[in-house]
Amino acid sequence: MSRSHLKGSALGIDRRNFLRCGAGAVLGLPLLPSLARAQNRAEDAFPRRLVFFFTPNGFNPEVWFPAAGSTERDFTLGRVLAPIRPLSHRVIMTEGIDLASAALGPGEPHQAGMGAVLTGSHLQPGNFVGGDGTLAGWSDGTSVDQIIAREIGRDTRFASLELGLRVAGSEVRHRICYAGPANPLQPEESPRAAYGRLFSELNPADPALAARRLERRSVLDAVRQQFDRARRNVAADDRARLDAHADLVRDLERRLDAAATQCALPVEPPALNPSDENNMGRLAPLQVDLAVSALACDQTRVITLQMSSGANNIRFPHLNSFQDDHQLSHAGPAEAEAREARAVRQTWYGEQFRRLLDGLAAVPEGDGTLLDHTTVVWCSELAQGNTHSHQNMPFLLAGGGAGFEMGRYLRFDHRAHNDLLLSLAHAYGVPLDTIGDARLCTGPIAELWG
Repeated sequence: MSRSHLKGSALGIDRRNFLRCGAGAVLGLPLLPSLARAQNRAEDAFPRRLVFFFTPNGFNPEVWFPAAGSTERDFTLGRVLAPIRPLSHRVIMTEGIDLASAALGPGEPHQAGMGAVLTGSHLQPGNFVGGDGTLAGWSDGTSVDQIIAREIGRDTRFASLELGLRVAGSEVRHRICYAGPANPLQPEESPRAAYGRLFSELNPADPALAARRLERRSVLDAVRQQFDRARRNVAADDRARLDAHADLVRDLERRLDAAATQCALPVEPPALNPSDENNMGRLAPLQVDLAVSALACDQTRVITLQMSSGANNIRFPHLNSFQDDHQLSHAGPAEAEAREARAVRQTWYGEQFRRLLDGLAAVPEGDGTLLDHTTVVWCSELAQGNTHSHQNMPFLLAGGGAGFEMGRYLRFDHRAHNDLLLSLAHAYGVPLDTIGDARLCTGPIAELWG
């Protein structure tokens, strides 16, 4: 394996990046006032990750939002979120956030919502034909996943990873990630192809990886010897500070040992046709598991899991459900049978979301897990399919990567979702003033931090 393929990986952090992640601060520890700075840098020994989980056509509110009378701390997630109810203490449910930017340009609701959900921008003029015959182009912005990937994904093999399921198209209703205006990123729908890209050249037993681990340990050993020499020649107060630094070295060593063992390569997925509807039930968990492995092996730190698209004229044979999903989403409150059929499908999406969270929680990192260092955002391009509204959008956040205070149900009064995107950017160290349309940005949502 080439050295470039190891750059920043959980199994092979090169010397420059290792020093930047904390050991460099330790090497300077005889400058005792640097203790606080070194401790802060050590907290970054485990990188933070971000995942977007997209499902199309919104949700009927009675099966998504908590019941009337719920409070910020006392709520029960809606029916389709039943699979993750045991993890309610790890999530933030939002209500009253609007996709306001979708209304500022051309396009019918699915087109505009797909282009806006991660960019906060409206669509450009163009010739893509929407479901009602409306013409529109690509989004006019950069998606927040790419903005954040440029900050936290610089030292991984892949700055970001886009995975898809039943996306099946190549126009604006089938894309949510944008490297820049009118520059969409295509999701990979084949788990086999994604596996080859991610893991075909990654071998945890590679001698180069062992050499890197030995190099990191030699750095720490040198620091420890430096402490021992300095400790004999300083006053009692400074000796206590050096002892605190030594604890920091031991903590870094423990974290690096954990990073060296957390990457378990997945089994190569079978060759399945991603366009065959009969494979949908097998493809979804394979993509979810690949996402977890990619994060655990530090191949990337930003992932989008796009479960279908805004033109999802698909069936769910694995659930014995054969109606057109897009049409089911149009069912009004009086069409109980159709709404029930769609709720069953959306609960299945909830099960995939739970699989993702469980997979992240199963990877130990220090005193916590990969889920403690990852934020997962569930989103859609519409609030609900029968109204095609962009008001009161379904946004659900899970995990601990952003540092938000979880276990809460937060309600807002028509807050533009640009501020949610801006909050994520700030949480991941990108202090922008605006994301997407600046007219809709009032600032990060302080309530997310508690």
